[in-house]
Amino acid sequence: SSGINAEYGIQLGKEVLLTLDTTKCGPGELKAELEGPMMMERVNVSNTPRTAQLKFVAEKPGYYKLYLFYANIPFPSSPFKFNVSRKSTGKVTTMALDGEGLKIAYVGKPNYIYVSNVPKGTGLQVEVLSSGKDKQEVKVLTGTSGMSTIEYHVNSPGVYTIYITWEGRDLATTPFTVPATYYE
Repeated sequence: SSGINAEYGIQLGKEVLLTLDTTKCGPGELKAELEGPMMMERVNVSNTPRTAQLKFVAEKPGYYKLYLFYANIPFPSSPFKFNVSRKSTGKVTTMALDGEGLKIAYVGKPNYIYVSNVPKGTGLQVEVLSSGKDKQEVKVLTGTSGMSTIEYHVNSPGVYTIYITWEGRDLATTPFTVPATYYE
């Protein structure tokens, strides 16, 4: 059997890839179930004659249990338990985002996103990219009492990716994609 240090390297929203050496396990296949805050999570398992690979993403913060079975027999020490917290991403979680510009963008009109709980300073950086990676026009307007307004413009209909950082660290909900269309 193989040991897994499930605490190591598991971050919110990032794919986890585990490769297990199954050469001493005999005939059979690895199966896995991940129990988390969203009930049973999807785990992709691919078996080869010498290894088994597991892929999964912890989508929500909380406690997880990874159950492993080989030839339908539970692995020793299974389930492997771990906690995934928001802070484990290195992302900024204290600033809240709001505004229609998070959901849809209109060509030829200003689009707005509002950021609250912004610390004093000029650390808020925003980049809006087209699917072809072309930068769009963006202005960050620093307001009073910790509120900033992001105004951006898009050149054409399509899908745009918005990156928002504070002092180089992603805000917890970014990057995200926004469809763009003409205003009717």
